[in-house]
Amino acid sequence: MKKVLLVIAMILGIFILLVLLSYYLIMGHLIVNEVPKESDIIIVPEGQVTQERANRAVQLLDKGYSKTNKIIVSPLDAINSEYYYEAGATSDQLINDPAADTTYENAQNTLKLMAKMGLKSAIVTSSDYHMNRTRMIYERVNKDYHFDLTYVAAFYQVDGQLVAWPEAPEYIQDIARNEYWKTIGYWLGLYKFI
Repeated sequence: MKKVLLVIAMILGIFILLVLLSYYLIMGHLIVNEVPKESDIIIVPEGQVTQERANRAVQLLDKGYSKTNKIIVSPLDAINSEYYYEAGATSDQLINDPAADTTYENAQNTLKLMAKMGLKSAIVTSSDYHMNRTRMIYERVNKDYHFDLTYVAAFYQVDGQLVAWPEAPEYIQDIARNEYWKTIGYWLGLYKFI
C-alpha cells in the first residue's frame, strides 16, 4: 500500500511540476515583437474587443509598412471598425474577413485571401499577449503558402504609455492568463476548435 501511495505521490508531483514549468514557459514567452518591415499588407486577427490592435495596425499603415495601403481585419465588425476609424483608417483601407471565429480561422482565411490577391508578405499584428499563439498558428497554416510574415505586437496604452500585458489593467491581464489554456489546447491540436 505504501508503494502505491508513493507512486501516486510521485506522479502527482511530476504532474504539478510539469504544469508549473509549462505555465512559466508559456506565460513568460507570450510576447513576440519583431521589427516591422515593409510588407504587402497588414493582417489583424481580431477577437477581443480592445483598441490596441487597431491602433497598432493603423500606426504601421501610416508609417508606410503596407505596400497596398490596406489592412485585413479578421473579422471587422461594428464595434472594432470604430476603433480603426478613430485611429485614422478609412473604409477603403480596411478589408473584412467576416468568417473567422478562432485564431486558426483567422490564419486560414487571411492567408487564403493573400494568395487570391497575389501578395507575398504581411505584417501580422495582435495584442502582445496573443502574439505567441498567433505566430504558432500562422506558421502552421503558412506551410501551405510560404509567405514572408513578420509578427509585430500591439501593446496596451495606460496614461499615454504603451505597456506590456503584465502592467495593463486587470481585465487585460485576465485575458492574457487565458492564453495558457489556449496554448495548451493548440499544442494538443485543438486549434480548430479554440
